Amino acid sequence: MNILKELFGTPDYVSRTDTSSDSPDPDPQDIWAFTDPDAREAFARERDLSKLEHDIRYEVMRGESWQEDELAFKRELRRLLREGAITDKGSYWFTSPFPTVYQAVRDGELTIGERNVTFQAGDDIVFQCRMTRDMNAASTGPVLIDRLQPTTKVQLCGDMGSAMKGM
Repeated sequence: MNILKELFGTPDYVSRTDTSSDSPDPDPQDIWAFTDPDAREAFARERDLSKLEHDIRYEVMRGESWQEDELAFKRELRRLLREGAITDKGSYWFTSPFPTVYQAVRDGELTIGERNVTFQAGDDIVFQCRMTRDMNAASTGPVLIDRLQPTTKVQLCGDMGSAMKGM
């Protein structure tokens, strides 16, 4: 599921993303590295940004830094954006850390460590957090590739049954 971004009622609105073709190397300590800027702004405006920050730090990141496979995924996004293989879908994932959803423009492949993950034109590509991966034995690592449907649901990882509850 993904949340379609608000257009803010202006014709000059440009969707922002958590990764761009010219993004710097990801910082393993940056808690916002996988948060769509529009999602972060919506939390600041409509909800509680400090609650989201706590959720990312202690549920999504589990009190640690981003793992190497997660950082490799972000570097692969950057490469695919530079090559024109993917584009911003104009939405973000419904679960914390609320990453940008990208859409494949053509068939391709992501390489994360020694694992290759293929996608087809029209597929949606989004970051998948550790908790979600831990709950799914068939997980392809920090990436989910699927054809996603819009939703209005918003969920913090701390609200999931397998949450660490900030421990």
